[in-house]
Order: sequence, then structure tokens, then C-alpha cells
Amino acid sequence: MRIWISFPAVLAALSLGMAAAQPADLTGSWHLNVEKSRWGKVVKPLSVVLTIEHHEPQLDYHGAVQYANEETREFSFSGSLDGEEYAMSRSFGDGMITLRRIDPWTVESTFRSSDGRCTETAQTTIARSGKTLTRRLTVQSPAGRKSWTEHYDRR
Repeated sequence: MRIWISFPAVLAALSLGMAAAQPADLTGSWHLNVEKSRWGKVVKPLSVVLTIEHHEPQLDYHGAVQYANEETREFSFSGSLDGEEYAMSRSFGDGMITLRRIDPWTVESTFRSSDGRCTETAQTTIARSGKTLTRRLTVQSPAGRKSWTEHYDRR
């Protein structure tokens, strides 16, 4: 029995395979869906807005977190998805961050505070639709270990 596959079908299959391997674009204004997120033992913020400019492998990242009865906390960094350390400024303590790509939809980051007392790891995954972003975070500090999951919508 012979199987016949047309050249256009093979070309289409190869094109889909290459497109699937392209890293997702994280560029956008991402707004926290507070109710959909899971907070564990951390204080739930009123809002978080992430602004990301992504030109593979470069990321420019800015965030603003608003808590009840508190000023807005801001953080930002510019770096590449290459496993190297980059400076991260935060209104609540600076440090260094490393970024690496896990797969076309997932980026892993590790932040270490300047004093070495706090480490935060995050896996950030963009949905294949490009409309939602999920961040799974764990912080280790002198106060203990805390984990939570944040869900964002692109606007």
C-alpha cells in the first residue's frame, strides 16, 4: 500500500511546526484578575498592572502593585532571556534577576534581593490565545516560604 502526500501538505505541516516553535510575544499591558488568582498566605493586592515590551530575547518590564491603604509599589528591569543577571529596581528593595526561556510560552525568572535575604522565583506562561498570562510565584525570606498564582488579562 502506498501513501501519497502532496508537497503543499508537507509544506503546510512544516510551516505549522516552525510557527509553533516561535516564542510567544509577551508585549502588552497586563491587568491582574484578582478574583481568578490564588493567594495562599500572601496579602491580596487591589490591582497589579504589568507593562512588557518584548523583542526576543530582550524584555523591558515594569509593574505597579496597589494594596489597600498603601502607596503603589513599583518594579522594573530590562534584560534578556539568557540566564545572565540583570539589575532590578523595586520601590521596596533592589536586587538582581535572571531570566530564561523554558518553552515557547514560558519564561522563568529568579530574583535575589541585594541583601541576599529574599529570593523570588516565577514561572510566567502566556496562553496560546495570547490573551491571558499566568504567573506562579514562590518567595523565600526570613519570614518563611510563600507561594501564589496570579492571572492576568491583556488589554
